[in-house]
Amino acid sequence: MPNFARAEISTTSEDLSGYKNFLRKLTVGQVVTLPLEEGETTRKVMRALNSAAEQSGMRLARLESPPNAVRFKVASPEKRMVNISPEASRARSEKARATRAAKVQPAS
Repeated sequence: MPNFARAEISTTSEDLSGYKNFLRKLTVGQVVTLPLEEGETTRKVMRALNSAAEQSGMRLARLESPPNAVRFKVASPEKRMVNISPEASRARSEKARATRAAKVQPAS
């Protein structure tokens, strides 16, 4: 077990002003391909972008991207709500499961 008494705790946070300024120029529906700089990873950049977007009242949806860039779409700030009964939700899940199973089996 780690020695918790010797833990160093800091409250520093990354400066997201550059990310916020960039996101401020975007509108809902736009797709952005952002090239990565040397030493950056897609995970680190998307985490920073999502943090800045959340602070700015925006949502981003990550898209499949090339290895040297990140792609995302600016989504509507409010999440879509699906109001269906538990039975209908269960039926949808079962149908999706059956469809996935049918796609896995080779067609004869």
